[in-house]
Formats: sequence, structure tokens, C-alpha cells
Amino acid sequence: MQSTFTPTNALGRTAPVYTFSNSGPRTVRISIPLHRDLMDEVNLGVSNSKLGEGEDYVDNLVRALQSIALPKYNLKNKAIEPPLVALRLSNEIFIKGVVTSGIGMDFTKPILSNGKYAKIDLTIEISEVDPYDATSVFKNGGFRGVVQSLKKGMNLED
Repeated sequence: MQSTFTPTNALGRTAPVYTFSNSGPRTVRISIPLHRDLMDEVNLGVSNSKLGEGEDYVDNLVRALQSIALPKYNLKNKAIEPPLVALRLSNEIFIKGVVTSGIGMDFTKPILSNGKYAKIDLTIEISEVDPYDATSVFKNGGFRGVVQSLKKGMNLED
């Protein structure tokens, strides 16, 4: 997270006066390696995902993640609404924001018998949408933005 203080040279002072200009947004960028063989093994018989013909769990996950990078079109008022997402990484970081750089994908060989790459590395960048002041950042750290409805079942220590 970055902060910007703008210096202003005032008459009669030897040092500038600094005024707060802006901070943030806090941005989290993650990379997720997806191995087709491991995803099938972990999800087989457990997942409730509906797979299309010729698809596997990696295809399903990639489609779901790509959809969070695209806006929702509200035809009633002709507005474009960015989808809000929440990302939690263990008990270290929680961020609520929008996907700002799209979903990046790098493909790694070998190519399997079904014609698909064995591994896909996904990259996602999420930028925070809610502003926070110094007190809330000091109190909650990287887990700011978690409201009571999200705490249910998260096993957080207060």
C-alpha cells in the first residue's frame, strides 16, 4: 500500500508543508498454479461442479475466474457495474475489491492426450475499493474489511 503526501513551499518557511494527497488502493497480486491431474484427483467425487463435455475441473475454475474480471451490465439504468470480489489468504490478508488487471494465464507443457496443457498458471490482481483510515489499518492490519457477516465460520481470533 502506498501513501502520497504533497509538499507545498510556504513563504517564510525553510521546509515545505506536507499535505495528504491520497493512499492506496491496496493491491494484492496472486499466482495460482493449476495442475490438471491434481485438480481432477482432488475434486473427483467431491466437487459439485457440473463439467461440460470434454472439460475438467481446471477448465471450470478458469471460466469462473475469468467471469469475475468482466462487468455486469445493468440494462435498466444502462450502468456498467464492476464485480466485487473478496479474497482471503489464510489468516493474513483479506481484501475486498475489483479485478484490475484481468486474469493472466501461462500454459506449461506437456500437452496431454486430450490436447490440453498439463499446467496453467493463473495470475489475478485485486485492488481494494473501500478506503480505510490509519486507526482501522493499525487495528485490523491486512484483515481490514471483514464484517461480522463474513466472520461467521472464518475461525478468526478477536
